[in-house]
Amino acid sequence: VFCPKDACEGQEGSDCSSPKCSTKCAQPVCRLACANTVPCMNVCHPPRCSWNCRNPKVCARPQCRLVCEKPLGCAQTYELPPLSPSLTVQRNFAADRARWITYKWGKCAAECGESVQTRKVVCSTGQDHECQFAPRPATQRVCEEREGCNRWQAGNWSKCSATCGKGVRTREVGCPHEDEKECVGTKPPSEDSCWDRGAHCKECAVELFGEATFSGWQATFEPGRYNTEEMIMHGARCEEVSSLKIKGHCCKAKFYQYGDFNRKHAGWSAQVGVGEYDGEEMEDAGVVNNDVSSMKVWLDSRCAGARAHQGG
Repeated sequence: VFCPKDACEGQEGSDCSSPKCSTKCAQPVCRLACANTVPCMNVCHPPRCSWNCRNPKVCARPQCRLVCEKPLGCAQTYELPPLSPSLTVQRNFAADRARWITYKWGKCAAECGESVQTRKVVCSTGQDHECQFAPRPATQRVCEEREGCNRWQAGNWSKCSATCGKGVRTREVGCPHEDEKECVGTKPPSEDSCWDRGAHCKECAVELFGEATFSGWQATFEPGRYNTEEMIMHGARCEEVSSLKIKGHCCKAKFYQYGDFNRKHAGWSAQVGVGEYDGEEMEDAGVVNNDVSSMKVWLDSRCAGARAHQGG
């Protein structure tokens, strides 16, 4: 803080003498906030000055001036503006500066052998570019772990091999040592049973087409039993079935030559599963002369409703 000298100092004459003129300055509060604030803020308060002279015309009015200080390494890159034209700024202040903050190193990526480990590094102000005046500490380094070298290592399970129903899943299992005898404990299984019970396993519908392959008239049937009259009500022409589709992996259908499911007459019957069948493929499956007089559609519970396997 700068307080002026006696206003009458250097003045000659009886109108201005020290006993008749005095200047008092109260010390102001002056600090610079620069811990985690950008830009730095000048929070100096002007001093209070009093001036007493018997003859103001002769005795010059003192000029009270305040000097605010600026930190040496503060994160801002511009000069602090003075509070008013009567205040000045100097470069001399011990204040906090932006700095890199490092966190603890994480675990090695591999449980056995050489790998890498990482850590978090941030600037204390929350803005990394404000710490660029200093080199950024490393966020990654090479490490070596030996603790897991005598433990079995197992990879992730593969997808289930089955589409609806029971299948098999596999995974890689190995010992870090060339000799598996060096690994302690029981070797984890590399193969296990699994079940696919997705929504696609509950889908079931049969589509019949007539006049042309997969076109012309079309009739759709959900799980159920359909005699000749019921098939006609759904839009089918029993003696003109040119192609058909079975939708749903667990969907089954059985077709009969006669409208009463062959109860009174012995005739052909054919059971088919998911797929698309043109006229020739229908014949190969046992549907004779494109003539379907009754049919049954159902969802195979062994395929679609099996309980999930509780394997590890």
